[in-house]
Amino acid sequence: MKIIAIMGSPRKNGVTSRIAKGFLERAETKGAQTTSFYLNHMDFKGCQGCHLCKSKSESCVLKDDLTPVLDSIVTSDILVFATPIYFWDVTGQFKCFFDRTWSLVKPDYTTNPQPARMDPGKKALWISSQGEEKEKYKEVVDKYTGFLTMFGCETHSIRAFGMGDGPDQEIGTFLDQAKNMADQLVG
Repeated sequence: MKIIAIMGSPRKNGVTSRIAKGFLERAETKGAQTTSFYLNHMDFKGCQGCHLCKSKSESCVLKDDLTPVLDSIVTSDILVFATPIYFWDVTGQFKCFFDRTWSLVKPDYTTNPQPARMDPGKKALWISSQGEEKEKYKEVVDKYTGFLTMFGCETHSIRAFGMGDGPDQEIGTFLDQAKNMADQLVG
């Protein structure tokens, strides 16, 4: 089983990254092969709105550090999307990446029963963290997991809330959720 994690936090050891790592480590003990992509350490552009992925190519025509990430999304079994909530939404790095997943959508996505250019049935795990209470920013998670559902993914989520800024934040409850989710998704 192949799992990729797209890490949207600029901090490799921030809350969101630590929760995602907990999931990945548990998945590895179950035999999964994992790869993590740290967006903040990559050189890439956002979607150019050229629509060449709809008219002349089956993939994004931009060739940069996101090319292997987008390729890995197509070939992986489980996709982990991890980002903290910054200023009422995902991080800028994550948004820039996610816009590029437009290339994974077929030109006739509004009428095609299989709108994505990848096999349906992939599993996707959304992991986010935020300083505010649980009720805040649910719409952010709903928006992005909605896109993943449109892509044909079976979606799951872990939302860490009430988190502060320090790297030593207690994440035990959310880490337990991540490990349990690995048990559930990887088997």
